[in-house]
Amino acid sequence: MTKRLTLAAMFIALCVIGSMIKLFGSIALDSLSAFVGTVFLGPGFGFLLGSFGHLATAVLSGFPLSLPVHLVTAVLMGICMVCYGIVRAKTSKKWGMNRWLSIVVAYLINTPSALLVLYPLLGPLVFTLIIPLSIGALLNLVLAEVVLYFFETTSSDLQKRKQAEK
Repeated sequence: MTKRLTLAAMFIALCVIGSMIKLFGSIALDSLSAFVGTVFLGPGFGFLLGSFGHLATAVLSGFPLSLPVHLVTAVLMGICMVCYGIVRAKTSKKWGMNRWLSIVVAYLINTPSALLVLYPLLGPLVFTLIIPLSIGALLNLVLAEVVLYFFETTSSDLQKRKQAEK
């Protein structure tokens, strides 16, 4: 349990660092490390990472869309991480289906579904957020999958070397 908490703290720190790398206004690279952390730690920790990452971005941006909107968005980011983690873990790894399907599910929750939920709070403003949110969500997802791909290939190479030494 101590290792998981230490990893969670490291991923929270990475979420804060990512929240300082802004793409558009309050859209940042905060969820990149949350996606990676969800794969390492599971959907429960992923919920916390996604929520905390968004709140860090909102705080550092000065809550540009108001506190209630950012609180709802933080919960939606947490739900996005849970769904991403479950789909990635439960889907077949054949042809990288777990990667592609989890990206699609996370994008659909992170952008169109989130904007639909936020429409009563933001009104027509959600239509101006579609493109920046899509770019930000896809960039976070693709970069996370690149990091995970390199980690998985590196760790499998290390395991093969250890087995060859025995």
